[in-house]
Amino acid sequence: MDYRNIIHQLKQEFFSGWKAFEVVWLFLFVVIQIVFYIREPDSIVGMIAGISGIICNVFITKGKISNYFFGLIFAYSYFYVTLGANFLGEMNTTLYVYIPAQFIGYFLWKQNMQKTDGDSEAVIVKALTVKGWTGLLAFVIVGTFLFVQALNAAGGSSTGLDGLTTIIVVAAQALMLLRYREQWLLWIVLNILSILLWAENPAMYVMYSAYLLNSLYGYYNWTKLQKSVEA
Repeated sequence: MDYRNIIHQLKQEFFSGWKAFEVVWLFLFVVIQIVFYIREPDSIVGMIAGISGIICNVFITKGKISNYFFGLIFAYSYFYVTLGANFLGEMNTTLYVYIPAQFIGYFLWKQNMQKTDGDSEAVIVKALTVKGWTGLLAFVIVGTFLFVQALNAAGGSSTGLDGLTTIIVVAAQALMLLRYREQWLLWIVLNILSILLWAENPAMYVMYSAYLLNSLYGYYNWTKLQKSVEA
């Protein structure tokens, strides 16, 4: 096994292709997450979920496949946070969507990478058609209605908001695995709703606020990646 080659590949994956403001952006939100935990030490697991989630999302905006490593850390820690809050929709989404998606997404992306700056790699991005948008909207509307009924029957908390965010997560996660840029539009909506859902939890509130800003940049960057494929 050529360890030098492996180390070189890891260096390229984690450290190449970054703009200065992206590094500052990532560092700033990680520091903010830590500061909020120090001020209000609600849950160490919540802080881990917040930091790993922010790193994962920033890596996704760059189209870096290593996002799935941080996504796995986030998924397991976030599961325990949602379990403690009795958000059944979020909890089940994490267990049955987020965690499996980290493994599935890695293998789907691995076969669809392209060279960008230098030796850096980014995922090949696609755009939804009109037919795709129609199917997406139908899934969100019908899925939310049915899932809210299930959450009410199970005695969940904030079932309307919880149900909607859960269905949006499923749809956005599917678009992410399939490499569609429109995933970011769903993440923008989701993050706004999640800020409302987690208003009483500082770590989660800060995390989703960072996600919202990151989603806006993610759509911009993935649009550039998608246009580079067409060029």
